[in-house]
Amino acid sequence: MGERIVTVSARIPRSQLREVERLAQTRGLDKSSVVRSLLDLGIKETKLKEALDLVRERKVSVWRAARMAGTDYRTMLAALRTHNVPFPLSERELQRELDELTRNQ
Repeated sequence: MGERIVTVSARIPRSQLREVERLAQTRGLDKSSVVRSLLDLGIKETKLKEALDLVRERKVSVWRAARMAGTDYRTMLAALRTHNVPFPLSERELQRELDELTRNQ
C-alpha cells in the first residue's frame, strides 16, 4: 500500500501553471501527478546539493552524504565528480599522496 496522499495548497506564477499543464498534456497525466513528480525531483536534487555542500565543507564523509541524499556510495562518488566536489582527504592521506608523487618523479 502506498503512502497516504494529502492536499497542499500553493500559490505559483501563471507561467509555472502553464508549464505544469503542458507537461500534464504531453505525458498524458493529470496536473497533480506532474506536480508530485516535480516535487519529488526537486526534493531529491535539494538533498543531493545539501549533502555535496557538506562534503565540500568537510563536515560529513562521502558515506554519510550518500545516506543523507538517499543514494548509495557509488552514486555519490559520481555526483562528486559531476559537481566538481573534491574527494575529502585527511591531511595525513594528502601528505601520503604527495610523498608518493614526489618519489615517482
